[in-house]
Amino acid sequence: MGGPCEEVHRGATAMEIAKQNFAHIMATTDNAHKQMREQMTKPGKGPSKEEWWARFNKEWDKKKDEG
Repeated sequence: MGGPCEEVHRGATAMEIAKQNFAHIMATTDNAHKQMREQMTKPGKGPSKEEWWARFNKEWDKKKDEG
């Protein structure tokens, strides 16, 4: 899905992977993940939840089609 590290999340649904991704980002304290943490926790920073889900689901569908 892209991001500041090479962490791999696996799941049967986009929601399972999103939950793993969220937990991973929230558990980090490094500067590489700082922008993503802020986008996920502070209103007005980065894409809206709806925009993020649209992008995430588009990427999920693309990965399913490739697999």
